[in-house]
Amino acid sequence: MEKITVLWGPSCGSARRACQWLDEHNLDYDKVNVVSQAISMGTLKKVLSLTEYGAEEIISKRSKTYKKFGQKHIDSLTITELHKLLVNYPSLIKKPIIFTHNKLQVGFNADEIRSFIPRETRRVTFAQMLEVLHNA
Repeated sequence: MEKITVLWGPSCGSARRACQWLDEHNLDYDKVNVVSQAISMGTLKKVLSLTEYGAEEIISKRSKTYKKFGQKHIDSLTITELHKLLVNYPSLIKKPIIFTHNKLQVGFNADEIRSFIPRETRRVTFAQMLEVLHNA
């Protein structure tokens, strides 16, 4: 089974819902509170490698900190400078960020998060559903 990591913050309702969903589906995951524990450079690079549009996908444009710095400033940063900024201002990070070695979901979406259920389990569940429908 793929290792799932959730970057979250305790005040984020979406992050709590994502963790609750993973728990309800008996999926094992590592929960990293990026507010109390700085995001590592390795984690940042991994997340960015899974994005389609880079840092823009993981930066919270609604945060007061974002408004303070502005997109132009953030766009001009190197990866090392971006890492330092996110470590010092974790409110800049959208939460939750859910990822494995090859999947990424930013925010909680009840439909999209299903992709973290292993394929074999999804097949069995679908087969069970078809059997129930057939017997009805």
